[in-house]
Amino acid sequence: MSGSRRSFFGRRVLCAAVMILCASGAIGAARPDAAAQDFLYHAAPHDTLIGIGRRMLIEPRRWRELQARNRIADPRRIPRGQILRIPYAWLKLSGESATVVSVAGQVESGGKRLANGDLLPQGSVIRTGEDGSVTLDLADGSVVSMQKSSVLTLDEMVRVTGVAAARSIRLKLDSGRVETTVKPHRDVGRFEIVTPVAVSAVRGTQFRDSFADDDSHATTETLEGTVGVANDSDAVAVAAGFGTRIEPGRAPLEPVALLPPPDLSQVPRVNTLDALQGSWPPVEGALQYRLQVSADPGFKALTADVVSAGGGVRVAGLPDGHYWLRVRSIDLHGIEGSDAVRQFEQHTLPPAPNSTSPASNAKVVGSRIRLTWSAVPAAASYSVQVAEEPTFRAPVLERQGLTAPALDIAALPPGRYFWRAAAINPHDEAGPWSLVQSFAQRPELPQPEVRVDRRQAIFGWPPVAGETYRLQISRDPRFLHAIVDRRIDVAHWEMPKPLPGVYYCRVQSIDAEGSGGAFSPACRFAVPIPLWAKVATPLAIGLALLL
Repeated sequence: MSGSRRSFFGRRVLCAAVMILCASGAIGAARPDAAAQDFLYHAAPHDTLIGIGRRMLIEPRRWRELQARNRIADPRRIPRGQILRIPYAWLKLSGESATVVSVAGQVESGGKRLANGDLLPQGSVIRTGEDGSVTLDLADGSVVSMQKSSVLTLDEMVRVTGVAAARSIRLKLDSGRVETTVKPHRDVGRFEIVTPVAVSAVRGTQFRDSFADDDSHATTETLEGTVGVANDSDAVAVAAGFGTRIEPGRAPLEPVALLPPPDLSQVPRVNTLDALQGSWPPVEGALQYRLQVSADPGFKALTADVVSAGGGVRVAGLPDGHYWLRVRSIDLHGIEGSDAVRQFEQHTLPPAPNSTSPASNAKVVGSRIRLTWSAVPAAASYSVQVAEEPTFRAPVLERQGLTAPALDIAALPPGRYFWRAAAINPHDEAGPWSLVQSFAQRPELPQPEVRVDRRQAIFGWPPVAGETYRLQISRDPRFLHAIVDRRIDVAHWEMPKPLPGVYYCRVQSIDAEGSGGAFSPACRFAVPIPLWAKVATPLAIGLALLL
């Protein structure tokens, strides 16, 4: 026998020994027992060793060896219910198949993509991709669910001839994760999951097995019943609510309690966003969380299977429908805790548009404004609200049924405003509002009025509540060199009459934050030459020529 086969045999013996101790109530340290490889047969009324040999053994004449092995005095009279130990190698066995009952994503066996209803014979190797999951019904009534990035071999699936419901099942998990619900066998069969570093053996329980081929460790978590876990070093019995970790060359970790389920009450019952977003309070002792989404409450096929470092979730691309969310904590050993499950409905509404103009906190001069936002592909129309406060309790303007992502407002009084937009789908259902944006509507000042009398120039314009002003006067229409540039608090100003000539003036309003709006259109005005100057100038010129 090769070293690897001896190692495998040793693991199976250790593991089966644990299960014998579990069944008898003597759960503790387990040691190798050659009898652990025996099939346990409960004698029925009128059973004889000769009859058992004909019905169940490959070589019927070995009934004498069976008599000696079980120390039976009279081969014709076996007490009803007496347990006979029969080596599996002596039994007539017939191969069975597993049935694919649910598949999602990339799952294949023998180069063929699997579909619901496919039959997989003994020896089949099943591989799930990064988005794949599959659930198998075994002939004994057990259920095995493979998760993403897993490789599982249906190494042995046989029925013991002549005994109802007696089977031997051995599955080899080369990588990934499986969740298993094993139908109780009442000591008339065996069920084992073998990883490269350990064997898990059960008699009627619900448990999870994983093997991480990157660092060659395995974990087993028991949800119901008891699982015997063994390797070449030792064996442990893992009771419900506990888990263990197995590493090469080391005894299995003494079982530790599974972390409690997270609190999913904050996850919405109806998710209208294009991605499921939820959070939960941190679980003490959790380093990570496994999150799974399925369209069936049994999680036979997974729509999503992700590991998150924080207490939150984001799963995108869920079609509308009813789903179940399952979250469990992962401790420092990589052991996954108890499940928290929450049902929710995915009902995607159009996403919120993004506002594009005006820019946030923009100052808009005049009474007209154009609001624009990004187009939403799923939108049939849009709604817009404008208000004087960010809660929108009393909008000053509300428009619905807009077919384009823009709204022109012709007459908006000066002031500070807030606005938001939402997309409406073809069923007249509104999505979430966009982020609230604000802008200040600034008045556009008219051209100032100028009056020049004999002694002064007077400037005036309509006042704006709460605003101050900046007045500029220049001989240059481009105001490159202003002769007056001053800040004033009222909507008028007076100055001594300037020298004769052509001038330009303009005014700007300034809000309480010191931000100025646009200048008004320039006003052109002229200061004429006085009459006396018109008369005196020619006389002065003539007198100068005579002299």
